[in-house]
Amino acid sequence: MIGKPQRFVEYQDVPDVEIQGVPCVAMVGTFFPIFGWASAITCVSPNHHQAVLHCGKLTRVITEPGIHCIWGCGDKKNVSVMQQVTEVPKGHGGNLKVVDRKGSPLIVSAILNYRVVDARKALFAVEDFQNYVQKNASATLKQCVATHTYDELKTDVDQVNRNMLDQIAPIMSKAGIQVASMVLNEMNYATEIASAMLKKQQAGALIEARELIVEGAVKIAQDAIRRLEEGGTIRMEPADKVKIVTNLLTVTCGEKEAQPTIST
Repeated sequence: MIGKPQRFVEYQDVPDVEIQGVPCVAMVGTFFPIFGWASAITCVSPNHHQAVLHCGKLTRVITEPGIHCIWGCGDKKNVSVMQQVTEVPKGHGGNLKVVDRKGSPLIVSAILNYRVVDARKALFAVEDFQNYVQKNASATLKQCVATHTYDELKTDVDQVNRNMLDQIAPIMSKAGIQVASMVLNEMNYATEIASAMLKKQQAGALIEARELIVEGAVKIAQDAIRRLEEGGTIRMEPADKVKIVTNLLTVTCGEKEAQPTIST
C-alpha cells in the first residue's frame, strides 16, 4: 500500500527575542516594601550580561557592570561574555574515535575558543548554549576528519583548522556565539591498528634510508673509478671495475662491518 507523500517543512531559525516594555502587573509589585524593592536592585559583574524578564517577556539586557535598578518584579538571567576555551569532545577522555577518508580509525580531539557576543540569542535561541557548542563542535570535527587522510591531517594542519572554523562559525552565530579558532589538539591511530601502522611507518622510513644509502654508494663507486683513471697510469678492464663497484657497494650498503681479505 502506497502511503501519502511526506511534506518536508523548510527549516526556519528561531525568531529573535525582542526587548519589550515592563508589564503593568510587574510594575505594581515594585511598590511592595520587601519583595518589590529587593527585586528592583541587581548587580552585574564585569564581562557579564544580564537579561531581565517581566511576566515572561524580555524587557532589558544589561551590559554595563555595576548596580542597576529595575522597575517591576522580574526574573534575571546572567551569561558570561568572556573568552572561553573547551576541549572537543568534552568527557570520554577528551578523545573521539573517527574514521578518516581511507577508513583508518583515528583518536582525535580539538580545542575550541569562543565567546558569547549576543546574550539574547545565547539565552533564548537555544536550550543550552554550552551543550549546543559541544555537540556541533564534535560533529564538525567528525566531518572534517572524515574528508581527509591521516597524512593530510598531519601535513595540512593550517588548512584543516581553517576548514573547521569555516564550517562551525555560521552554526555558532545562530546562538550568538563568535568562534575565534578551532584547532586539532591530538591525533593518533586507534589502538586496534596502532601497532600495524607503526610497522608501516618504520618500513617506509627503512626504505627511504636504504634508497639514500644506495644512491650515495653508487656515487662513491663512480667517483672512485673516475679518479683512478684520471691520471692515465691505471687502466682497468670492465671486470676490474665490476669488482671495485661490488666491493664498495658491499662495504657502504652492508648492515654489518665488512671483513677485508687479501688475496695472495
